[in-house]
Amino acid sequence: MTSSTRPPRAARRERGSSLAALTKAARSRYGLLYDSLLIRPSRRASVDQLVRKMTANRARYAKVAKALRMPWYVVAIIHSLEASGDFTRHLHNGDPLTARTTHVPAGRPRAGRPPFTWEASAIDALSSQGFGSWKDWTVPGTLYKLEGYNGFGYRDHHPDCPSPYLWSFSNHYTKGKYVADGHFSPTAISQQVGAAVLLKRLQSGGKVAVEAGPRVLQLANPHMTGRDVEEAQRLLLSNPFGSFDPGDVDGEYGELTGGAVQRAKWELGFPANIENTVFGPNLKAYLSGKRPLQAAMKARRAKRLREVGSEQAIRKRIVEWATWGCKNSNRIAYSQGGSRLSALGQKGTLPLATDCSAFATLCYCWAGAPNPNAHGPFDARQPAFTGSMLDHCRRIPRSAIKPGDLVVWTPPSRGQHVCVVVAGGRDPMLISHGDDTGPKKLRFSAEDSYQRRHGHGTAVWLTAF
Repeated sequence: MTSSTRPPRAARRERGSSLAALTKAARSRYGLLYDSLLIRPSRRASVDQLVRKMTANRARYAKVAKALRMPWYVVAIIHSLEASGDFTRHLHNGDPLTARTTHVPAGRPRAGRPPFTWEASAIDALSSQGFGSWKDWTVPGTLYKLEGYNGFGYRDHHPDCPSPYLWSFSNHYTKGKYVADGHFSPTAISQQVGAAVLLKRLQSGGKVAVEAGPRVLQLANPHMTGRDVEEAQRLLLSNPFGSFDPGDVDGEYGELTGGAVQRAKWELGFPANIENTVFGPNLKAYLSGKRPLQAAMKARRAKRLREVGSEQAIRKRIVEWATWGCKNSNRIAYSQGGSRLSALGQKGTLPLATDCSAFATLCYCWAGAPNPNAHGPFDARQPAFTGSMLDHCRRIPRSAIKPGDLVVWTPPSRGQHVCVVVAGGRDPMLISHGDDTGPKKLRFSAEDSYQRRHGHGTAVWLTAF
């Protein structure tokens, strides 16, 4: 690659820029983007070709890496991006070794006389960027140093454009790049592979092992996986505060695990505005017993646990109202019309015309239970459908269901049918209102068989508590 075709570099960051620090938020973002990185299928062959070239020269990269006490693959990735793996080019920027660099950073190496050996130039390039003193070679730490090598121009000036130096050829990058030093084009598309893509391919191919480092676990697409997820699931399953029903310990951070995190935060007394599905270091410390609950959390926990004392009575009333529906099935028609929720404020209204989700909502309202569709009071003007229940309720494993919980069948993704659970066990008892014969009591296996025959093969267990 000639210097005239050297890939343009982002503007160098100014010293002291706070945006360029490896903050907790930046570390989390690096980790999440890396975990959810997908290589574009049209680029996979070219990425694999580069990875083969890098691994074929591992011994040469390892000599430089050993001198600086850093991973060989970081040297290889930078060499691939800055000089297309050409050992006649400076690692600084791809300029020829026959002279000092002329592009940013110009005049390197400062010591010695040209022509330079590739190893001497590489050590100078990496040392000048602090690689020799860097100790954090986790995924976030590695990506931070790789991005910094090119410059933090994207983070500083174009935060909506993920740096193509890291993410090009992946699902995270579409367009936008520096077409020359200091000149950004929002429409230009990088034709060079990103460093994170090379790192991911090296790792997935078993060529290197990169430590993930501590990361914040959350729902992502694809789901986050790993031993840290397993550890979180075990803590949610067994801890000083009880079990929060994360489902199987399978190392996959899915909706059951997220729901368990949400329940744990509620029970431990987290503030309401952070009762979310994110598993971070604070929750881990509380569940493992390494950190005591703060006074404010203890007070909220005590208050909430007192409220739980009435939960059993509320669940009992939900079951009673659902059973009432069976007893009055001859006066309850099936309707998706505008009157389906008209009886919200009138307990036991007959005759009644409603559908499955509205019937479940009425049972909850009349029982004084939490709204299964949204935060706040029951309101006939607001959505009360299987979709709103899937959005609002916490997903739980089948083994954790209790009377008064719900089960929704999918597909479609917004749900097809919902039943009220009235008894647990290996084959839970449900009450279903799906046609003009009115609400009826039946086993889960019977309803599930019917739903499967009609293309709704996934049962999603939900709780509003």
